[in-house]
Amino acid sequence: MALAPEPEATVIDGKKYRNVHEGLATVLAPYRDESQPSVKKGRNNDEGLQAVFYNPIQQFNRDLSVLAITIYGEGAILEKEARNAQKAEQRKNTKGKKKQKSSNPEPANETVNGHDQATSRRRKADELVDEEADRVATEASKKPRTTEEADDDEDLLVEALSSDPLAAQDGQEKATGQNGTTSDSLPKEATANEHPAAKTKRVPFAILDALSATGLRALRYAKEIPFATNIVANDLSPSSVQSINLNIRHNKVEDKVRSNLGDARGFMYSKVGNEQPRHGEGYVHRFDVIDLDPYGTAAPFIDASLQALQDGGMLCVTCTDAGVFASTGYPEKTYALYGGTPTKGPHSHEGGLRLILNAVAVSAARYGLAVEPLLSLYIDYYARLFIRVHRKQHEVKLLAGTSMTIYNCAHGCGAWTTQPLLRNQTQTSKSGETVYKFSFAQAPLTTPNCEHCGSKMHLCGPMWAGPLHNPYFVQKMLERLPSLDEKVYGTTERLKGMLTLALEEDLTEPTTGTEASAPSEDLTESEANLIPRLPANIIDNAPFFVIPGQLAKIIHCGTPSESIMRGAILSLGYRVTRSHCKPGSIKTNAPWSVLWEIIREFMRTKAPIKEGAVKAGTPGWNILARARGTERAFVSGLKDGAKDQLARCDTKEDMKTVLQGMLWRLENEKPASDQSNGKHDETVPRSEKDGAQRTRSLSPSPVEASKLNIVFDEKLGKENNNRRKLVRYQMNPRENWGPMNRAGRTG
Repeated sequence: MALAPEPEATVIDGKKYRNVHEGLATVLAPYRDESQPSVKKGRNNDEGLQAVFYNPIQQFNRDLSVLAITIYGEGAILEKEARNAQKAEQRKNTKGKKKQKSSNPEPANETVNGHDQATSRRRKADELVDEEADRVATEASKKPRTTEEADDDEDLLVEALSSDPLAAQDGQEKATGQNGTTSDSLPKEATANEHPAAKTKRVPFAILDALSATGLRALRYAKEIPFATNIVANDLSPSSVQSINLNIRHNKVEDKVRSNLGDARGFMYSKVGNEQPRHGEGYVHRFDVIDLDPYGTAAPFIDASLQALQDGGMLCVTCTDAGVFASTGYPEKTYALYGGTPTKGPHSHEGGLRLILNAVAVSAARYGLAVEPLLSLYIDYYARLFIRVHRKQHEVKLLAGTSMTIYNCAHGCGAWTTQPLLRNQTQTSKSGETVYKFSFAQAPLTTPNCEHCGSKMHLCGPMWAGPLHNPYFVQKMLERLPSLDEKVYGTTERLKGMLTLALEEDLTEPTTGTEASAPSEDLTESEANLIPRLPANIIDNAPFFVIPGQLAKIIHCGTPSESIMRGAILSLGYRVTRSHCKPGSIKTNAPWSVLWEIIREFMRTKAPIKEGAVKAGTPGWNILARARGTERAFVSGLKDGAKDQLARCDTKEDMKTVLQGMLWRLENEKPASDQSNGKHDETVPRSEKDGAQRTRSLSPSPVEASKLNIVFDEKLGKENNNRRKLVRYQMNPRENWGPMNRAGRTG
C-alpha cells in the first residue's frame, strides 16, 4: 500500500508551516507543538495538527464569494463612475454660477426670499468644496502633470467631498489649531507627486473581511478580483493578525491588503459620523463589500456592518448555527438572535434563510436602508447570503408588507399558511404616478386547526416573504462560470448546479429558466454588467418546498417518484421546480389542497394501502377521509358543503332547508368510485406538453380539489439529460467530513 505524500512544509524563523493552497492564494498554517499535553494524537492528521482553523470543505463558500463579488463589483463600479461624473458636472456648474454671480455682485442689503440658517450652511459647504479644490490644485501645480492625472485628482476630490461636505468642514475645524495650522494627526493630502506610479484612473473598491482568521478570504479577493483596490483583514486575536501579516507578505499583496487588530463591531461602528475627506493612505470610510464569516451566528455583527457599507454596497453573511435558525430545539434563542421563531419540517432550512434575511432587513430599516437579496443559499451545514443594501426610505415602508408570519401544522401533516404583516396596495395618484397605501392585513387566514388533517396550527416567524434571489444576478454568475479556470476554482461543477437550481427557484415570473433573466442583446457591454433591481414589493408565492416522501409517509403509502409528482402538478397547470436546500425536494405554487389530492389519488390508483394501516384519529386518517370513492370522502364532502351553507342561514326556514337537503343526499346519493375522474374541470386548465404553464390565483376548496383531473404523466415530469447531469448537492468527500472544530491555542 502506497503511503500518502507528506504535506508541503515551509520553515520561517525556525518555525514549521504547512502550505495551504486555495485559489490563487497560499496560507501558511503553523503546526502545533506535539509535545504539548493538550494536543490529541491523530486529530486532523491528514492536514497536520493545525493551530489555525482551516476547513477545506468551505472552498465552495469562498469560490462562490469570489464569483459573486466579482459580478457585483463590475456593476457597482459602473454605477460609481456615473455618480462621480454627475457630481463633477454639478460641481462644475455650481462653480460657474458662483463666478458669474461674483462678476455681478448684488447689493449687500438685498435679501433673498426664504434665506435662513440652512441656506447659509449650504453656501458654506459649497465654499468649502471650492476652497478644497483650490488647495489641491495649488499643491499639485508644483510639478507639471498630464491631463489624465489632473482628471484623476478631480475625481478623487469629488468622491471624497460629495458624501457630506459639512461633516468634512467640522473635521477640518477639529484638526486645525488656533493658529490655523493642521495638526499632525490629520494626514497630508495624497497628490500625484507623492504617488507617481498611480497614473491610471482607478475607481476605489474596498472590501472588509471582518472576521479574517488566517486572512485566506482577503488574500483570495486581492489576487482573484482585479478591480479590488483596498482590502482590510480584521481579527480580534493578536496571533491571528500576526498570521495575517505573515500571509500578506508571503502572497506579496501588501499594496492591496492590510490587517487590523480589533473587535469587528467596534471597527465598523467607528465609521459612523466620521466623514473627513482624507485619513491617510489605506484608509477606508465606507466599504463596497463587507464579508461576515464567523464561527457560529453573524447576528451580533449585522447592525455594525450596515453602518460601514456604502450606499448600494453588498453584505455577505455566513451563519453556521443551523441548530438554531433551522431547528425547533431552541426557539427562544432563535428569537433572541434573529427576531423570529423557526418553522418545523423539512423546509426548516429555507425558513432559516428567511429568518436571517428578516433580521438584516429590520436592522437596516432603522437607518432608512432597504435590502435586496441577490443570492441566498443553504449549503451543507450553513447559510450563505449576498445582500445588496440601498438607502431607499420609500422602500423601507414596504418592509412590513414583505414580511410574513407562518401558521404551520408542525405536528400533523406539515402544511402551512402564510400571513403578511401589512398590505401594500398600489394606487395611481392624480399625476399618474404609482403610490402605495398601507393597511392592516386581515387575520387570521386559517383556522386554529389544520384544514387538511385537523391538527393544531403553530405560529412561526416573522420572516422575509420576498424572493430569495435576484435572477439577473444569478444569471450573470452562470454566464461567467465557463471562463473560470477549474484548477483555480475546484468547485465549478457544483457552482453550476447550485446556481442553476437557484435560478429555477424563481416562481414569481410567468416563465422560468435562464431565458427569463437573460439580458437583451441591444444592451451595450457596460449596461450588460449592471444588475437590475427587482421591485421591492414582490411576494414569493412559493416560499417553501415539500418532500413527496414526507407526504406519502403521513398516509403510509408508497412514495411517488420525482418525475411522477412533477408530471401530476404540471398536468394541472401549476409550476414546479426543485429547491437547492435538499435533494428530493419540490417547490411549487400549487396549494396544499391540490398536493394532498395528488397524494391521495396516487395512493388510490398506484400504491393502495392495507386496511387498518392508518390509525383512526391520526393526521393521515383525517387526510384519507377525503379519498375519492370512499364513504368517508362522501361524508366529508357533505360536512364541508354544509359548513358554508349553514354559515349563510339567517332564519329557521333556511336552516331547515339545508338540513333537509343533507338528509336527502344521505339517503339517495352513493359514493362513486370514479367520481369526476376522466372529466376535465375547466376551472383548472391542463398544461400543454410544450412547457406552457398557467397558475391559479386561488386555492381550491377540498370539494373542488376532489374534482381535479389528475394525470400521472411521468414523461411530462422528466427532465432532459443535460439537467440530470448537474451536480446539485454535496456528497461527503471524505471520512469524518463536517464543520470541524475551532483551532486550538498555540500555547
